[in-house]
Amino acid sequence: MPEKSKKEVEPQAREFFDKGLVALRKENLEYATKLFEQALRREPGFFECREALRLNQFKRAGKKSGFFRMFGKTTSSSLLPKGQLALKKDPLEAIEVAEQILNDDPYSVLGNKLLAEAATAAGFPRTAVFAWDLVMKQQPDDKANTMKYCQALVNNGEVAKAEESCAALAHAHPTDQEVLQLSKNLTASRTLSEGGYDKVASGEADYRAVLKDEEEAVLLEQENRRSEQESTAEHLIAEYEKRLKDDPDNLKLIRSLAELHCRIKHFDKSIGYYERFNKTNLRSDAAVDRAIVDTKLLQFDWRIEQAGEAEAGELSDERKAFEMEQIQRLSEQYPSDLSLRYDLGVLQLEAGEITAAIQSFQRAQANPHREIASLMHIGRCFAKRGMNDMAAGTLQKALDKKEVMDDEKMDLHYQLGCVLDSMERREESIDQFKIIYERDIGYRDVGERVDAYYASLG
Repeated sequence: MPEKSKKEVEPQAREFFDKGLVALRKENLEYATKLFEQALRREPGFFECREALRLNQFKRAGKKSGFFRMFGKTTSSSLLPKGQLALKKDPLEAIEVAEQILNDDPYSVLGNKLLAEAATAAGFPRTAVFAWDLVMKQQPDDKANTMKYCQALVNNGEVAKAEESCAALAHAHPTDQEVLQLSKNLTASRTLSEGGYDKVASGEADYRAVLKDEEEAVLLEQENRRSEQESTAEHLIAEYEKRLKDDPDNLKLIRSLAELHCRIKHFDKSIGYYERFNKTNLRSDAAVDRAIVDTKLLQFDWRIEQAGEAEAGELSDERKAFEMEQIQRLSEQYPSDLSLRYDLGVLQLEAGEITAAIQSFQRAQANPHREIASLMHIGRCFAKRGMNDMAAGTLQKALDKKEVMDDEKMDLHYQLGCVLDSMERREESIDQFKIIYERDIGYRDVGERVDAYYASLG
């Protein structure tokens, strides 16, 4: 699962991120935390959002008294065993646990180490370096941490910076065989200078500089980093392909080449490397198979952008059919991957295949990350079939599980209000719309509905 930029994440995650920035600027830090967490729950690889969440955590930490900081650290330490256990089974869950720890203490070395290790396991190299930077700021002389930090830098393509850190370590441990071997490995892997990782994650002082204008600074950092990535992608491809000749079965190199080619829109080459990964691996990999489909969808999108109006329409129809067919195939091939089942349900609902969509969402709700969204879609499906009592019950069940009042919860209230209205349960329906009205009078047609209700009362 690759890390994503703001343009690459799903629209709802982008919306949560943008609203989180607004809340952060207004010093509504608790609400900003919830919004950023909602975005990351949908897109764990949304790196810019993770940066913004950390900025928010630093601001919150600055507002806490000494007592609450001490209490937070005690609470955080109790989460570490849970995070270490999750690290072995589900890196994404471990990342969420790490962020809970960092919500209480963003300086936590153990919390940042957990995040770094989980991010590495999840295939998020930028996030791993981001976390290790904060660890190294507090423990710059720790040998084990420095060696792991160097490897994280290499994974992120920052070999020159890794060599610099290793040189300092070698100076402190001139006869240590592990350090000498690391130095040799880095020398063998040296690539052209990549310009360095953006120093936004280097510590509190850097974040305080960003606070002058959070949203503008974050956007600028994103653009600079994206430009650096594009300029180095071809150099990395040349280096990795050279190394692959000497080590043709290196799965990490093969997958990195697939991702790099996709980044610069060499879609056919990207797909070829993903297929080579599966052949070399001697077994199918759900994440890689999904990456092949996603790459082909990106290729469709690129072709649609280049096409004329008539051809674009035909390509759009072809894309929809292809996506449905491929996600159906993958969900059958990997029945335990409930994220695939959820995505299939969304496509089936959009295509009007209501019964099939219900079945898909009923299975997908076993995934805790998709449970509420699956229930919401099941309620929508029941409503489309005229089963309004079942739709109301399902939507209420989803609301009961939803703690944060965000866009998803407002959508649930709105849908439940519409279903109750269709059942002629007007008072209950208006109660749902009132909840939204109190927070956002401009949400859909809620203002008109509530105003009309009070007008009818004279």
